[in-house]
This record gives sequence, structure tokens and C-alpha cells, in this order.
Amino acid sequence: MKKLKNIIRLVLRAKFIFKTPKKNDLIIFDKLSVRDLSTCLSEFNFFVLQTRIESLDEVYFSYSILKKIFKNFFKGNLFTVYLISLVELTKPKIVITTIDNSLKFSAVAKVFEKKINFIAVQNASRDNLLALKNLYDKKKIKHNILSKYYIPNFFCFGDHERDLYKQLNIKVKAFYPVGSLKLANFFHFTKKENNSTEKYNSDICLVPSITASPTEKYVKEDKSSLALSQDYEREKGFAKVVKYTIKFCIKNNMKLIIPSKRDKKIVPAAYSTEFNFFKRNLEKEEFDYLKKNSLEKNSEDFSSFRAVLNSKVTVGVCSTLLKDKLCTGGKILSCNLAPSKVWDFPINGICTLNHCTFEEFEKRLLEIYTISKEKFFSKIDKKPDYVMKFDQNYSTIDLIREKLSQL
Repeated sequence: MKKLKNIIRLVLRAKFIFKTPKKNDLIIFDKLSVRDLSTCLSEFNFFVLQTRIESLDEVYFSYSILKKIFKNFFKGNLFTVYLISLVELTKPKIVITTIDNSLKFSAVAKVFEKKINFIAVQNASRDNLLALKNLYDKKKIKHNILSKYYIPNFFCFGDHERDLYKQLNIKVKAFYPVGSLKLANFFHFTKKENNSTEKYNSDICLVPSITASPTEKYVKEDKSSLALSQDYEREKGFAKVVKYTIKFCIKNNMKLIIPSKRDKKIVPAAYSTEFNFFKRNLEKEEFDYLKKNSLEKNSEDFSSFRAVLNSKVTVGVCSTLLKDKLCTGGKILSCNLAPSKVWDFPINGICTLNHCTFEEFEKRLLEIYTISKEKFFSKIDKKPDYVMKFDQNYSTIDLIREKLSQL
């Protein structure tokens, strides 16, 4: 019944294009990848393959497509077969996505393993993969979802991903540490700006980790975006970092900025989840203080990057933005107060403090705040490019273009 309803919604929503897509050397896999890849691929012609059935607004249909669907019928479910057929008819040399955790991408890539170069550009830190392994090891989920992943060419943040994916036995044929494309886009669009950064300046920037309601215990095994089991202890641990940071800034009279994780205009439901996380975990005084010091996300203006890079110290659990701050020469404090080590930062030393009291948190954050950057970086056990490759003179955009030409 659910599948029938989805088909009816699709028929009512989508525009049907009664022709076969033109041949193209490059396919962007998933419409959401276009925004981050548009600058990087400005010199290339490409076809956008829509891969989310729930938001599909264009459906190609022709005799050639129908023939391919019958030929590929046993290579997956109907939608996967449809995608495989479009790829075959488009005849690309490269298929690229920024949805690196997409199981649909992995499924299609396996079919074309020896014919087409499939590339996944890392979009965010993938600590949730460790969480999925823990759930499977503890028999909280029936299937080892990680075994379904397959990435032929992984344009990842740094060498940490090589270690992590090998530890988890996720099949990746080739790793290319290229850094963050989002960070590169930020510098690309702002390099000629003369705008004042006063709005974004702060002593402390807090990048909170957000969970859904702890009553929502579920795992979606059939989606590219995998939801994790949300437990009470994890939520309280993440919330405690927020509480510690607010208390620290009030006590030490420091300016705090908290950039929203979700863009209210683009994903209002996710923004509501973020808002509700704070509302149910903070006291009224804390919540009011947080609202007063929050920065509403503006994706087009790179507001989160501006807030992070213009802070003296950035605090969080294991956010990608912590890695962005560190690789650009900034000081951070990663603090995991949840029970699981899954959320520990991959670099140890002065930048990491887990399972601590507020007094220990305050002492460490004050130390980081007052010491020089040179001394800070002398007190961490790995170079920042282990978690995020970064070169101001040869950006991730340049690296990806170079690799695309080679492939």
C-alpha cells in the first residue's frame, strides 16, 4: 500500500519527459550534489541524475529506456534499475556525487565497476558509521549495513578516512585525500570580499551536535541518509557540552556565537528538530541565552564558516566544522560527554577532552584560549591534515578538477 501511494504521488508530482537523455561524459549523481559541485565543475558539461524518489520531479521515459529496464530487471529494485538504465544510455566517463554515504550510489557503482569511474566526494564527517557498527555488533539491528557500501574512488577529507574505512571493512578501491569542498567553496566565493567580519567575531564559537527526540528509536536501512538509534544518554551528553559552554562564557564574560546547523529556509523540519533539541535539554535561562547568541544559518552566505573561522576558539563534539577550523590554523576543543567513544575526535592532545567535569572543561578551555597557536599545535598528537587536507594556494576545487582530468 505504501509503495502504491508513493507511485501515485510521483505520477501527480513529476514531469514526464518522453525521450532518452543525451549522451554526456559526466553525470552528477543526486540533485543535492549540484550546489557544492557547481563551481568545481564549471568547465564541464554534465547531466544531473535525480536519485531520491521522494523528491523526484522529472521522469525520463522512452522505448530505449524501457528496453534497458527489462534488460537490467534483476539488478535491483525498480527505481535502482531505472537509474542503471539512464546511466547506460547516457554513457558517461565519470559519475560523481557529494552524497558519499548513499547506498543507492554504492548499488549503482557496483553494476558499472569495470566500465565507468564512480567518484564520491566526502560531504561530512562519518562518525555515524562507527555507531552503525556498534548497533550491529550489539545485535540492535539485524543487518550489517556497512557491508552494502562500495566507493570506487573516494575524494575524502584526509588520511583519517582511510584508517576508519579499513577498520570498518568498508570497500573503497581508491582514496584521494582532497579536503573539504564546502570549505574550498567558501574561500572561493569570499576571497575578493572586503566586508566587515564584526558580526561573526567571537571569543567562543559553539558547534553543537544535535539529535532527534530520544523516543524516536529507529534505523532506516533502505535510505541513503541513515538514521541512528537515538538514546537518552547520547542526547544528554551532547546537551551537556552546550550547557558547559554557556556556563563558561557567562562566568568568564566571553562573547559566544552559536551558528545554526540547519538552514530554516531550506530544511524547516530539520531546523525544528534542532530548536526542539535545545528547548527540551536547556533550562529557561540557558535557552534564552542561547537564542540571544545564535546565528541563523544562511547557506548562500556561508554563515557557519564565517562564525567558526572568526572565533578565537571553536567548541564542539566531533563536527566537520572543528576539522575545518583546525586545518586552517585555528584552535578547537572537542568534548565528548556521551557514553560512547564513537564520538571522540580523531586527534588527541590539548584539543580533546572527554568525560570531564565543568571545572576540568573550564580549565582546559581557558588554557586553549590564552596560549599561542604555535604552542597549541605543538600539543596535539597528529598534524591537522590527518583529519582535513588544506592548502590555501591549491584548493580542493583545484585537486578535484585535476583528478577528474586524470580519470
